[in-house]
Amino acid sequence: MAWWRKNKRNADLSEQEATEGYSTAAEAMEELGTHQDWEDARGVQPSPIPEPREADLEAIDEAQRWQLIKRDLEEIDPQFVSDLQELARNARPSDKSADLTEERLAHVLRRLKIRYLTDEDGGLIALWERHVVQLRCEGPHRDILVIRARAYQTVPPEWADRGYAAMNEWNRSRRFLKAYLGDLTDTGNFPVYGELQLPVRPGIADNLLEELIDCGTAIAGSYVDWLHGEGSLL
Repeated sequence: MAWWRKNKRNADLSEQEATEGYSTAAEAMEELGTHQDWEDARGVQPSPIPEPREADLEAIDEAQRWQLIKRDLEEIDPQFVSDLQELARNARPSDKSADLTEERLAHVLRRLKIRYLTDEDGGLIALWERHVVQLRCEGPHRDILVIRARAYQTVPPEWADRGYAAMNEWNRSRRFLKAYLGDLTDTGNFPVYGELQLPVRPGIADNLLEELIDCGTAIAGSYVDWLHGEGSLL
């Protein structure tokens, strides 16, 4: 597993934790009720075998046949189709290359469970406590992946030399993200950026795109933490 990935949530409670507060497992089961109680709570499901249809399946086209099959499946389990669609959405990313689009960027953010907003130009913006990360398709052909982080705090002009020294130190000692000070803002201060750009004109596979965004957003957080800590700039 990549070093920047966060630890996953712990597994379900153990049997000992689940029966905590009871002297015996039998007392816990008595409190939860009998198997008949559970069956009553679940309700009655439809027959697993739907009634045979009178329509001649050989005489209808594929689309109509699928609708009949879908109706049968929903009679067995009303949630079957929606569950199937959910599985399709969570399917393993493809290793086939495709053009870079904002829709694909948004899909990756949803897979990574990163909440985001969309600006007026179609760019995606993810917000954190001390910084924001923008994901865009840039360039004449919109085939350059840009992951750009910006710290909320800015650098006053009298700290410019200190800011440039911090940017140089990050770029010298770190492999990822180009650190730099932007142009002066309306408030007269320097914004602090960290940026990753990658040309993908031939296309990019889903799994590689997800890995880059996962890496870029994680390192953006580490970069801003460094600016507030070891970098002593913000």
